[in-house]
Amino acid sequence: MVSTRNILSNWGAFAFAAAVNFVLTPFVIRSLGNTSYGVWVLLVALVGYLGYLDLGVRGAVTRFVARHHGAADHASASRVASTALTTFALAGALAILLSGVLAVTVGHAARVPIELRGEARIVLLLGGLNIAGSLLCGVFGGIVIGMQRFDYANGVEIGAQALRALLIVAALKAGYGLVALATIQLGIAGLRGVTDFLVSRRLYPELKLRLGEWDRATLKLIFGFGVAATLLQVLGGMALYGDSLVIGAFLPLGLITFFAIASGLTEYARALVGGVSQTVSPLASALDGRGQEHRVQEALVSGARLAMLVVTPVAITFLLRGPAFIALWMGTDYRELSGAVLRILTVALWAVSGYQVVTATVMGIGRHQGLVPAFLAEVVCNVALSVWWVRPYGIVGVAWGTTVPRLAFSLLFAPWYARRALAIPMQRLWLSVWVRPTLAMVPFALATYTIERFWPADNLPLYFTQVVMVLPLALVAAWFTCFSVPERRAVAVRLKLFARPVGERL
Repeated sequence: MVSTRNILSNWGAFAFAAAVNFVLTPFVIRSLGNTSYGVWVLLVALVGYLGYLDLGVRGAVTRFVARHHGAADHASASRVASTALTTFALAGALAILLSGVLAVTVGHAARVPIELRGEARIVLLLGGLNIAGSLLCGVFGGIVIGMQRFDYANGVEIGAQALRALLIVAALKAGYGLVALATIQLGIAGLRGVTDFLVSRRLYPELKLRLGEWDRATLKLIFGFGVAATLLQVLGGMALYGDSLVIGAFLPLGLITFFAIASGLTEYARALVGGVSQTVSPLASALDGRGQEHRVQEALVSGARLAMLVVTPVAITFLLRGPAFIALWMGTDYRELSGAVLRILTVALWAVSGYQVVTATVMGIGRHQGLVPAFLAEVVCNVALSVWWVRPYGIVGVAWGTTVPRLAFSLLFAPWYARRALAIPMQRLWLSVWVRPTLAMVPFALATYTIERFWPADNLPLYFTQVVMVLPLALVAAWFTCFSVPERRAVAVRLKLFARPVGERL
């Protein structure tokens, strides 16, 4: 059901980004120091909220371009893309204006140290320009994804990540700081936008883009989909960035670094889930456009199950060996505090993986409006619990404030909503997505615990070797307990086809 090429492409991009950030993060933290890095994370969080001026338009472009292209209705697809381009031009101008407001108020509102306030203001202004350009170019990226060509999109992303890493290393080695990082981000975003434009033109030459075109009916169609999508994005961003803001408001900024190390690891792992969920959304749109609701159900269940099978071994490794990894990666100073936060956030990572695919699927078929109250309730619980627990428990309390509501909404609300939107029985989703994949990982968990208990790694190469050694236990158990015989046969056929020489596959 779900495109193997697209998933592998997404995972390839994830693996590259994870490898780059694995090497880059310790270097950046040591170059900047805990406080400066904490300020950088805080500024990224503030600028990140400007990205939600997207208003769900890019998601609408992806959905309707996929739908209209599937029906060969190129005129409608062109109207959607042109209206979106005009909307983004206005949203980008507003982003620049709001970044100026943030730059004026950042020193007092965010408790940035006096010696860093000048840099912080410039970073926020550059961040506003970055967001404006990214919004405008988001139309082209949405077209590429709507055409379900994740391989092209990920190729662009890999190139951008590589160049970004090289420039950051060069800048920090030369003694530059936060402003240089923001300048590099802006330049890379511009280069990515130009490349997305060229790729979109190649993939969909029939599409005619006209800046300034404003079709009222199309705008209503976009926002009919996009407003709810925007609210979901904003609420999701509040959950993602809110932790840093709570820590910045109540605790020393340097502690954001300890939290960011752990939360960054879980976000890398969530990118694995994104490799699946991002392909499900346009696929669901295309299937829904053909009236094949039963295949949409299959795409949701198979996609969510695959996401859980991929992320559960990572979650087990984080739970049992996360602090040891952080000590080897970042240094022993970060082991206890960042390790404790990682273990707590890992529980949320495990639970939310299936929820993420449910959300992507219902967005693909335009039935995501009912998710907004749930996302809002989760954010309110998240912020309230984080603020309540931050003083007595510090950043560990903030981690629990994120995990408790996420656990509840992922395991209870997501199955209920899947039943409501697509008539998928809750028991089927629980068993297929959470229960069986987790039980299948028991041999892997026992082997991981045994290694950590009796053969602890004293260097990163040994650590990764140990993980690879026990990973076949997860693969074999998943193969025989979570896939049906027809599914195993289908996978075997694909693997045989993939193993053939390229000339025979064409």
